[in-house]
Order: sequence, then structure tokens, then C-alpha cells
Amino acid sequence: MTRLLSFVLTALFTSFVAAQDDSLLNCGESRYHPSQYTCFDGSVLCPIISGDIYIRCGNACYSTDQYSCSDNVLEPYNPNGPDTLEDCGAARFQPSQYVCLDGDFLCPIIDGDLSLRCGDACYLPSQYQCSNGNLGPI
Repeated sequence: MTRLLSFVLTALFTSFVAAQDDSLLNCGESRYHPSQYTCFDGSVLCPIISGDIYIRCGNACYSTDQYSCSDNVLEPYNPNGPDTLEDCGAARFQPSQYVCLDGDFLCPIIDGDLSLRCGDACYLPSQYQCSNGNLGPI
């Protein structure tokens, strides 16, 4: 009986791990769950913490609730203060309306949700996932 139970538990665990592996995506040399991380520039992973998507700015990952990114430099963000223009490559943006990705690509903030870059498009991670520069269903 103990052997049968051990066999069943091993089979269940193996199928659980296999199912988890199916949902993994590649980011450079790493594999990740898109519900836990976001891949930037095809090689940098930033976490999703309590539903807050951290995005890349230079070599750091940050929360848009606390910072904005101006020319790959983190700037303190005060949502109650004046909305000052910041730089994203050659473009200028308001951090309450856009997020600067990869140092020169703007994506809008839609109803408080960050949109992320996938190739030359912006997408909402609640609706799509990006794999190798291509959008697909979650």
C-alpha cells in the first residue's frame, strides 16, 4: 500500500512539474513563468510582486508607483505632485500617462494598467503574453 501511495504521489508531482514547465517562456538563458516575471530586451527578467509589474530602467527593475524612468535613470515619482515631462530617447512623456521601455519606446498606461512592449507593439499583460517578440493569448 505504501508503495502504491508513493507511486501515485510521484506521478502526480511529475505531472505537476511537467505542466509547470509547459507554461515557461525563455528570456535569454533563463526560463520563467509569465505570471511571476516580465522579460525585457530578451534577456532581463523583472518580477511581478503582488500584481505590481516591475519594469526595467537601465540595470534596475522598478515599480511605477515609486519611480519613473528618464533616459535609463530612475527618477522619484510623486503621483500627487505636478506631472513633469521626462525623456524617453528623443521623446518627452508624462509618467502618469506613459512608461518608457528599453530607453526609447513609450507604451501607454491604460486605466491604471501598464502596457508592455512586444516587438513594435504595446500590450496589456492581463490580455496577452509576449514570446520571442510575438503576441499570443495567455
